[in-house]
Amino acid sequence: MKQRFGIAQALIGSPKLIIVDEPTAGLDPAERNRFHNLLSEIGEHIIVILSTHIVDDVSDLCKNMAIINEGELIIQGQPADLIKNIEGNIWEKVIEKDELNEHLEKYNIISSRLFTGKIIIHAFSDSNPDGFHQISPSLEDVYFSSIKKVKLTANV
Repeated sequence: MKQRFGIAQALIGSPKLIIVDEPTAGLDPAERNRFHNLLSEIGEHIIVILSTHIVDDVSDLCKNMAIINEGELIIQGQPADLIKNIEGNIWEKVIEKDELNEHLEKYNIISSRLFTGKIIIHAFSDSNPDGFHQISPSLEDVYFSSIKKVKLTANV
Protein backbone atom coordinates (compact mmCIF):
# COMPACT_ATOMS: atom_id res chain seq x y z
CA MET A 1 0.00 0.00 0.00
CA LYS A 2 2.90 2.36 0.72
CA GLN A 3 4.26 1.88 -2.81
CA ARG A 4 0.86 2.53 -4.38
CA PHE A 5 0.35 5.58 -2.18
CA GLY A 6 3.76 6.90 -3.21
CA ILE A 7 2.89 6.48 -6.89
CA ALA A 8 -0.46 8.22 -6.35
CA GLN A 9 1.33 11.16 -4.70
CA ALA A 10 3.81 11.33 -7.57
CA LEU A 11 1.02 11.44 -10.15
CA ILE A 12 -0.80 14.38 -8.53
CA GLY A 13 1.13 17.01 -10.48
CA SER A 14 0.81 15.23 -13.86
CA PRO A 15 4.57 14.66 -14.19
CA LYS A 16 6.27 13.67 -17.43
CA LEU A 17 8.79 11.54 -15.53
CA ILE A 18 8.62 9.30 -12.46
CA ILE A 19 11.64 7.65 -10.85
CA VAL A 20 10.95 4.59 -8.69
CA ASP A 21 13.58 2.93 -6.54
CA GLU A 22 13.18 -0.79 -5.80
CA PRO A 23 9.39 -0.54 -6.13
CA THR A 24 8.66 -4.26 -5.71
CA ALA A 25 11.12 -5.07 -2.93
CA GLY A 26 9.36 -6.79 -0.08
CA LEU A 27 6.09 -7.39 -1.93
CA ASP A 28 4.39 -10.77 -2.01
CA PRO A 29 3.91 -12.30 -5.52
CA ALA A 30 0.28 -11.17 -5.90
CA GLU A 31 1.01 -7.57 -4.88
CA ARG A 32 4.13 -7.59 -7.06
CA ASN A 33 1.99 -8.52 -10.08
CA ARG A 34 -0.51 -5.76 -9.26
CA PHE A 35 2.31 -3.25 -8.94
CA HIS A 36 3.83 -4.40 -12.26
CA ASN A 37 0.47 -3.80 -13.92
CA LEU A 38 0.23 -0.35 -12.34
CA LEU A 39 3.75 0.63 -13.47
CA SER A 40 3.07 -0.72 -16.97
CA GLU A 41 -0.10 1.37 -17.25
CA ILE A 42 1.67 4.49 -15.99
CA GLY A 43 4.53 3.83 -18.41
CA GLU A 44 2.14 4.09 -21.36
CA HIS A 45 1.74 7.83 -20.68
CA ILE A 46 4.70 8.86 -18.52
CA ILE A 47 8.39 8.04 -18.63
CA VAL A 48 9.15 5.71 -15.72
CA ILE A 49 12.75 5.22 -14.62
CA LEU A 50 13.05 2.04 -12.62
CA SER A 51 16.03 1.58 -10.33
CA THR A 52 16.20 -2.03 -9.17
CA HIS A 53 18.35 -5.05 -8.52
CA ILE A 54 15.48 -7.40 -9.35
CA VAL A 55 16.25 -8.61 -12.86
CA ASP A 56 12.73 -9.97 -13.41
CA ASP A 57 11.31 -6.49 -12.86
CA VAL A 58 13.52 -5.15 -15.64
CA SER A 59 12.64 -7.91 -18.10
CA ASP A 60 8.92 -7.62 -17.27
CA LEU A 61 8.60 -3.84 -17.30
CA CYS A 62 11.31 -2.18 -19.37
CA LYS A 63 11.51 -1.51 -23.09
CA ASN A 64 14.97 -0.02 -22.60
CA MET A 65 17.49 -0.56 -19.84
CA ALA A 66 20.95 0.39 -18.71
CA ILE A 67 23.42 -1.18 -16.32
CA ILE A 68 25.34 1.30 -14.21
CA ASN A 69 28.25 0.09 -12.08
CA GLU A 70 30.08 2.38 -9.67
CA GLY A 71 28.59 5.43 -11.41
CA GLU A 72 29.66 4.30 -14.90
CA LEU A 73 27.26 3.36 -17.69
CA ILE A 74 28.33 -0.12 -18.77
CA ILE A 75 25.69 -1.17 -21.25
CA GLN A 76 22.33 0.02 -22.51
CA GLY A 77 19.67 -1.15 -24.92
CA GLN A 78 16.53 -3.20 -25.20
CA PRO A 79 16.60 -6.23 -22.90
CA ALA A 80 15.83 -8.68 -25.73
CA ASP A 81 18.64 -7.24 -27.89
CA LEU A 82 21.16 -7.38 -25.03
CA ILE A 83 20.26 -11.02 -24.41
CA LYS A 84 20.56 -11.77 -28.14
CA ASN A 85 24.05 -10.20 -28.17
CA ILE A 86 25.43 -12.89 -25.83
CA GLU A 87 23.53 -15.80 -27.37
CA GLY A 88 25.85 -18.74 -27.96
CA ASN A 89 28.32 -17.54 -25.31
CA ILE A 90 26.72 -18.73 -22.07
CA TRP A 91 27.59 -22.16 -20.72
CA GLU A 92 26.38 -23.91 -17.58
CA LYS A 93 27.75 -26.66 -15.38
CA VAL A 94 26.75 -28.19 -12.04
CA ILE A 95 29.71 -28.81 -9.78
CA GLU A 96 30.51 -29.79 -6.21
CA LYS A 97 31.21 -26.97 -3.76
CA ASP A 98 34.89 -27.89 -3.43
CA GLU A 99 35.38 -27.54 -7.22
CA LEU A 100 34.43 -23.86 -7.39
CA ASN A 101 37.90 -22.33 -6.92
CA GLU A 102 39.38 -24.60 -9.58
CA HIS A 103 36.67 -23.55 -12.06
CA LEU A 104 37.08 -19.88 -11.18
CA GLU A 105 40.77 -20.10 -12.04
CA LYS A 106 40.31 -22.14 -15.22
CA TYR A 107 37.19 -20.60 -16.86
CA ASN A 108 35.56 -17.22 -17.31
CA ILE A 109 32.91 -17.82 -14.65
CA ILE A 110 30.40 -14.98 -14.56
CA SER A 111 28.09 -16.32 -11.85
CA SER A 112 27.59 -19.12 -9.38
CA ARG A 113 24.73 -20.08 -7.13
CA LEU A 114 24.04 -22.81 -4.65
CA PHE A 115 21.24 -25.20 -5.63
CA THR A 116 20.33 -28.34 -3.66
CA GLY A 117 23.79 -28.73 -2.21
CA LYS A 118 25.65 -28.26 -5.51
CA ILE A 119 26.80 -25.15 -7.34
CA ILE A 120 25.49 -24.07 -10.71
CA ILE A 121 28.07 -22.00 -12.57
CA HIS A 122 27.71 -19.95 -15.73
CA ALA A 123 30.69 -19.26 -17.94
CA PHE A 124 31.07 -16.77 -20.79
CA SER A 125 33.00 -18.24 -23.69
CA ASP A 126 33.05 -18.29 -27.49
CA SER A 127 33.57 -22.07 -27.44
CA ASN A 128 32.44 -24.94 -25.22
CA PRO A 129 34.40 -25.08 -21.97
CA ASP A 130 35.15 -28.64 -20.86
CA GLY A 131 32.09 -30.34 -19.35
CA PHE A 132 29.72 -27.39 -19.76
CA HIS A 133 26.53 -27.29 -21.82
CA GLN A 134 25.25 -24.29 -23.72
CA ILE A 135 22.16 -22.54 -22.40
CA SER A 136 19.91 -19.76 -23.55
CA PRO A 137 21.13 -16.57 -21.91
CA SER A 138 19.01 -14.55 -19.53
CA LEU A 139 19.04 -10.90 -18.56
CA GLU A 140 20.89 -11.97 -15.42
CA ASP A 141 23.66 -13.38 -17.66
CA VAL A 142 23.80 -10.00 -19.45
CA TYR A 143 24.26 -8.32 -16.08
CA PHE A 144 26.95 -10.69 -14.80
CA SER A 145 28.90 -10.79 -18.07
CA SER A 146 28.83 -6.98 -18.33
CA ILE A 147 30.04 -6.52 -14.76
CA LYS A 148 32.75 -9.17 -15.22
CA LYS A 149 33.98 -7.50 -18.42
CA VAL A 150 34.33 -4.18 -16.60
CA LYS A 151 36.28 -5.81 -13.75
CA LEU A 152 38.62 -7.57 -16.20
CA THR A 153 39.22 -4.35 -18.11
CA ALA A 154 39.93 -2.46 -14.90
CA ASN A 155 42.56 -5.03 -13.86
CA VAL A 156 44.52 -4.74 -17.11
